[in-house]
Amino acid sequence: MLALTAALNRLTGSFSVAAQFPEPPHLYFRYEQDRCPHCGAALKVLKTQTRRPCTLHLGRFVAHETVLYCPRCPGSPVFCSEELAALVGSGRTFGYDIMVEVGEQVFRGCRTLDQTVAALAERHVTISPSEVRDLAGRFIISLSLAHAGASGRLRQHLRAAGGYLLHVDSTCKGASAHLLTGIDEISGLVLLNAKVNSESQEPLAAWLRALVKRFGRPLAVTCDMSKGILAALAEVLDGTPVFICHFHFLRDLGKDLLAPDYATVRDRLRHHGPKAELKRLQRELREVMHANAESLEALLQAAQTPSPLPSPVPPLPYAAVVGAVVGSILEAEHQADGCGFPFDRPHLLFFRQAQTGLTAAKALLDLAELDAPDRKLLQRLVNLLQPMCSDSGLGAAADALESKSKVFDRLRTAMRIAEPGARKGLNDDGHDLPIGTIERNVNRFCDRLRADATLMARPEFRAMLEQIEAYRGRLFADPIHVQTALGRRTIHPQRTNNILERFFRRLNRQGRKRTGQQPGEAFLNHILPDTPLVANLDNPRYVELLLGDDKTLVESLSRVDQELVDATMAELRKPETGLERRVRNRLRSRTTPLEIVLFILKRVA
Repeated sequence: MLALTAALNRLTGSFSVAAQFPEPPHLYFRYEQDRCPHCGAALKVLKTQTRRPCTLHLGRFVAHETVLYCPRCPGSPVFCSEELAALVGSGRTFGYDIMVEVGEQVFRGCRTLDQTVAALAERHVTISPSEVRDLAGRFIISLSLAHAGASGRLRQHLRAAGGYLLHVDSTCKGASAHLLTGIDEISGLVLLNAKVNSESQEPLAAWLRALVKRFGRPLAVTCDMSKGILAALAEVLDGTPVFICHFHFLRDLGKDLLAPDYATVRDRLRHHGPKAELKRLQRELREVMHANAESLEALLQAAQTPSPLPSPVPPLPYAAVVGAVVGSILEAEHQADGCGFPFDRPHLLFFRQAQTGLTAAKALLDLAELDAPDRKLLQRLVNLLQPMCSDSGLGAAADALESKSKVFDRLRTAMRIAEPGARKGLNDDGHDLPIGTIERNVNRFCDRLRADATLMARPEFRAMLEQIEAYRGRLFADPIHVQTALGRRTIHPQRTNNILERFFRRLNRQGRKRTGQQPGEAFLNHILPDTPLVANLDNPRYVELLLGDDKTLVESLSRVDQELVDATMAELRKPETGLERRVRNRLRSRTTPLEIVLFILKRVA
């Protein structure tokens, strides 16, 4: 779509008004009325000011504006041209249409600053990357203020649907600020955003109160197991049903159960460090593996086929066999389902495959037909794997991890989400089963666990049952019955918070496309809090509610209070530390701490 728009812009660019003037045209503006709208007195000329603004449809032009004032009203109010004000803000160079175009290019098209500069140049707009950055920020702030101004219409829209189901979560990178976002499950709209220092109760409660003030109380809330979020919900939305994301619940429970043993397996593998040597051996055998790829495929097919094959399997050099064993060990950890730990245990898969590979290599060493080079190669593999596989502590941790994983995997199957072998990864929303069926499956799992005296003698499994019971009321949500404009409606809340998880991953992908770098702390520290609102512009109904009586987004954003936009921009430009650059530069000096202390000591003395 963006490519088509760019082609159309190039095609029509030579016919635009901006392309027809070798010199900027002179246009004249004045207040559209001759009399004061307050007292009816005749207006007088205060001054005529000249500006050189730029818009998409006019390009650069010279604006001569006649400013009027009322001599009769107290304070002599000033009246400027409404027509010019609708094109470009007071004191600004670039028009609102350029600001919106920059927002479309940067945030919806994921263009870099330089790409946006080039795209605007094709439309006869000369602009610098820093000016694009400034307009992109003004676009987000203007969109945020317009969104707040349309909250009444949005609230009526949500009420007509019977209410809204709030999904709340935050994302951060390292020690960055948290980007907090609330999304309505029913409409998919981003409702409110904020930047908070942490997921603690106080800032989250303030955010929830602002949300309720704008859109009313939600029908229900879905979140992860964050203590800060749950405490804030209990404070602000007491009595509102709160549901725990099944995926997050399983992940937290699995980490409590499996993390100690998994950490031992991971740390012991790092101690032995076999992977680097295995990869080196794999590189050495690359050519022989390429030369015998077809023979290896035929051998694998023959090994897995019960009946004899119609044609004999070509002989395979022992060097290629060693390469196949090494490859199987290195590939083992990629058998995971893509859900991350504790659902995936790649280090355990690697260790178990290494044990199998060691057994296979030892069996081949017993063959009498081996020549010296092949025997040396096999012995090298055995010597590489033997210390790791003989590690009693590693073996015991792997056995314990495997035993606990079987119980955890049974719970995954009972909850019908992130099931073993499903390979749906982080987008797994779980099977679409009645919540009562899932609750009965979990009850049967708990009954079997309680009946196992051996497992019940271990504290980790007793804690597992206690955690299930503690969150039972928030795991199995009954359907919600609401009255809408079209009649009674039954809503089944989603079992996961994936709607927000996917949203944050999309935000990261867009940031990576815009900057060419993986988003880190700096990305989230500098991103404007309401950047997620851009996603709402993909929803035609939201755009309609946002615009109200306006016809275009440009017209709507031009009505936003520009003084408030300027004030917000100034606030955002303040350094995070509260110190100006020259002060921060001085603090970098190695002697500065001593100078400060010495000065204080002199004053005390």
